[in-house]
Amino acid sequence: MSLRNLYCKLKEGYMVNVITAISLALLFLLASCSPTSAPVPQAPMPTIATQPSVSPATPSTNSTAINPTDVAWEKVIEAAKKEGTVTVYSYQLVGDVGLTVARAFKEQYGIKMDIITGRGAEFVERLKVEKRMGQVVADVGDGSMLHLLNMKKAGLTLGLAERAPVFGEQGVWETNVFGYDATDKHVAALSFYYLSPWINSKLVKPGEEPQVWRDLLKPQWKGQIMVSDPAVSGNAPQLFVPLLREKVIDEQFLKDLYKQDLAFTVSLYDEARLLGRGERLISIYGSPVSYSRFLAEGAPIKAIDLKDGVTSNLNPGVVIFGGGPHPNAARVYANWMFSPGGQSAFSKAASSRPVRKDVPDPSPEASRINPQRPLIQTAEDTDKAAQLFTEKWLNKLWGRS
Repeated sequence: MSLRNLYCKLKEGYMVNVITAISLALLFLLASCSPTSAPVPQAPMPTIATQPSVSPATPSTNSTAINPTDVAWEKVIEAAKKEGTVTVYSYQLVGDVGLTVARAFKEQYGIKMDIITGRGAEFVERLKVEKRMGQVVADVGDGSMLHLLNMKKAGLTLGLAERAPVFGEQGVWETNVFGYDATDKHVAALSFYYLSPWINSKLVKPGEEPQVWRDLLKPQWKGQIMVSDPAVSGNAPQLFVPLLREKVIDEQFLKDLYKQDLAFTVSLYDEARLLGRGERLISIYGSPVSYSRFLAEGAPIKAIDLKDGVTSNLNPGVVIFGGGPHPNAARVYANWMFSPGGQSAFSKAASSRPVRKDVPDPSPEASRINPQRPLIQTAEDTDKAAQLFTEKWLNKLWGRS
């Protein structure tokens, strides 16, 4: 082989090697830039059949209540726990009743209750001032329906039904808790009872008890009858309006009643105490909620039925205030007060009749009556009573204005 042929062969081999090297490099580069191949799909694992899960019942489209199992409500509870406190303007949660309710609420949610007690009319004016100043102190309130409805009319309250899921429950209510506020549902009743007179059962012998309203005008009862002072309380108008509507009594009867030297009281607890001591023999507006404490202590007092008519009452009530410092705790508290736990705690402590069917009635036997003629108090009656209280109607009728 000539040198020229040898040279050509070597050159040819060199070029092949170079081309091969370049080709390998290009292949490597392309491989590094291309996407990875998708894994080969695996055959699905066999599944085990299970019972279908049951979704919690949701409110009807006409209801604004929140489903209590909803995540949103759980968030409200967590926010309430962070707030840590709920402040209550209360006429009902006094003494042991307040302590019992506060303890039970804190045990369930870890939220403290600050209870500020007073009379409803005072709270209405206080809240108006707080609202004007933009410094609302309390979150919720309880007390007489008349005053709570006045708070609502003054724009101080919020809707309860849309803020507390308990009101979406069906078939558990003994009565319509929104009976006095059926449209807006700002004011709900914690309890209900009858506004019957009470007597000292030791000093008023069987057979001597008044049987009808006009019996209160008998000479033997002069100086022996108590009534809530209409200058500071709406109790008397609330009692009398249904009786006037049904013509059981009239204004002349009320004028004659005043001539019986009525004793005016500013506290139902003081009234029960006086009745138990025998300092007065009849109270014409007895309250099982306020009187139960004295029954538990053995006071000789009891409710009586007047055959010509006894006024029914949804009372006391609960409201949520707008602008309160603990809005989530307010919702949780209001919801709890109408749950079995809250109803049980309040009813037992106050010996009042619960508004739920699934909570036993702990009220003392002496506070219960089955009226021969129950007069169902309407929302219109409550509005009328509120108007008469504002106008100081009874004081004018009795010449006390």
